[in-house]
Amino acid sequence: MKKTKICFLLLISALFAMFQPAAAQGPDEVPVAVISLVWGEVTLKHSDSDYQPARWLDPIYPGDLVKTTGPGSKLLITFFSDNHQEVMGEDITANVAADKLVKVEGQNTIRRDPARNPFGAGGVENPFIYTHKLVQDDFKGADVPGALAAERPTLQARVRSGFPPTFAWKDSGAASYTLNVQKPEGGLAWSKEVTGTRYKLTRDEGNSLLKGVDYKWGVTAGTETVVREYEFMLLTLPLKKWFDEQVAIFDKKRDLDKLQRSVYTDYLLVCSQVLEIDRAMEIAEKMRKMDPNNPRIFRILTRIYLRKGCPAHAKAAHDKLVKLGGRDPIYP
Repeated sequence: MKKTKICFLLLISALFAMFQPAAAQGPDEVPVAVISLVWGEVTLKHSDSDYQPARWLDPIYPGDLVKTTGPGSKLLITFFSDNHQEVMGEDITANVAADKLVKVEGQNTIRRDPARNPFGAGGVENPFIYTHKLVQDDFKGADVPGALAAERPTLQARVRSGFPPTFAWKDSGAASYTLNVQKPEGGLAWSKEVTGTRYKLTRDEGNSLLKGVDYKWGVTAGTETVVREYEFMLLTLPLKKWFDEQVAIFDKKRDLDKLQRSVYTDYLLVCSQVLEIDRAMEIAEKMRKMDPNNPRIFRILTRIYLRKGCPAHAKAAHDKLVKLGGRDPIYP
């Protein structure tokens, strides 16, 4: 009897494990870095898989192995802790730690560049485009008929979170709109009825909000929701200075026609870290056009659409990721 009970429990455990979502790493692991650029033969091994060809925008987890093989092979990785980069030349195998690469094999050295985030690990948020783990509730309402069309006005809305912040949205034909800013813990922080479809807070209105805080904004017209609430950060002066510097670097390289994929990666990470969701969406869409069959880009877009309050578009991006052979588990 006892043996039968044990066998039954083992069978139940096996069935339970069978129907759990597959994960690239353990359920508590989140990426610590991203592949910014690949040259030649470069492979990546997660802890639960064999070596696979490394691709632009691959998320990197602690315990992963990265390997360059043969002449001309080279790998550039960016770590989230302080946005520093590390470069592996040819014929090196390295293990990934939380904030650095540790060489396992190879005669060549790994170059570690200086930190580019002056605030350190705790100064800016980790990039949500990589660290957010998907759950089923993220996609609530995604399958409602007409959901994609209903989300388009929100996708067209923009907030620029410099001081004071500026908000813009698509004209729905209303005579006036109510612009709302919600506190992080919930409840109204600021509200105003405006005409037109663009509003920049006055200095006094901006000073009524706390800097360095994640707010949500949205627009209504009577009982109609024009822009669904989504996040923005009212940047502190040091954060604003750093962000403006990163924008200037990107713009200068664009004007000089020197944009590499690593530059797009850098800019996307910074936008994500300071919750410039709209800029992150704009740059991710450009990256999608550059590499339309890369499932990692649709992994990023899934999370951006979720932060914009658009689960139907997020689901469409995730479906495309799966179709392209990507792995991105959705947890209960």
